[in-house]
Amino acid sequence: MELLTQGLVGSAVAQSFCRPKAQYRVAIYGAVAGMAPDLDALISSAADPLLNLDYHRHFSHSLAFIPVGASIVALLIWLLSRRRFEFREIWMACLLGYATHGLLDACTSYGTHLWWPFALDRVSWNLVSIIDPLFSLPLLALTVWGAWRSRVWFPRAAAIFCACYLLFAFAQHRQAESAQQTLIAERDHTAVRQVVKPSIGNVFLHRSVYLHDGVYHVDAIHVVPGLTAKIYPGGEVNAFEEKEPVKDVARFDRLSNGFLCQHPEAADVIGDIRYGMLPTSTVPLWGIKINRAQPDEPARFVKYRKADKADLNQFFHMLFRRKHLPEQK
Repeated sequence: MELLTQGLVGSAVAQSFCRPKAQYRVAIYGAVAGMAPDLDALISSAADPLLNLDYHRHFSHSLAFIPVGASIVALLIWLLSRRRFEFREIWMACLLGYATHGLLDACTSYGTHLWWPFALDRVSWNLVSIIDPLFSLPLLALTVWGAWRSRVWFPRAAAIFCACYLLFAFAQHRQAESAQQTLIAERDHTAVRQVVKPSIGNVFLHRSVYLHDGVYHVDAIHVVPGLTAKIYPGGEVNAFEEKEPVKDVARFDRLSNGFLCQHPEAADVIGDIRYGMLPTSTVPLWGIKINRAQPDEPARFVKYRKADKADLNQFFHMLFRRKHLPEQK
């Protein structure tokens, strides 16, 4: 999740177990600890463009690292506050706040090293988008109001809301997965690899991607409780086939969980087809640019995040479940 939501969830959980007199302080401790694991985003190297991808959501996000990370944050807060407050109080708030981060990130689709160092698999439950106003705004209101008014039931309500929203997102995801399976069967396809993930900012419109006969099929699936899933057909793009070894391709394949495609508009770009600006788009959100003439040269990480008015119209037509979509360029 983005930093604001991470801080809000960490703050809400920390406040839920504190004394009312300490609630304002604990709200800050929990928020700082809830955001702290994302400091791994600072790990980068000009000589190795993919290093940041390797280590973001890595050891600092694992369950095993929670006591260590919380202790580091608590010690820094304790020292910066000139030891005016009880260390145990700070540490407990940081422990609760820090513990929420990796679990919340695992609910998104980017992949988190939750089981490090015992397993290096990336965990991604694909329940919520990295940005979701319907999730974040109620958390913001309840958490901030509770800290301001020193009312512990508000952050507790925020924590309960968080759990309920994630359960609702889980039900939505299961419905979207079922719709994808039906779609694959109707097309008489066999999916070698498949994924369903929520599109940006909501848990209703999902991006469906599956691999059949060397081609990725991309569609949008809109699900609402009690209604039949609505399919918005997307496009097709060839899966990437490595004809000769090129530096960093295998590495990017691991980071992308095997969902590599040949960029439809750039022959020297290999994309991660799981992500696109539109849930029906075959243009990946990011990828690596390789130099086949110099296969030992480090790959360059590239992004394709531009969206114009037509793209936004297309997205909102699908999000609000309209029958006819505007023509896409």
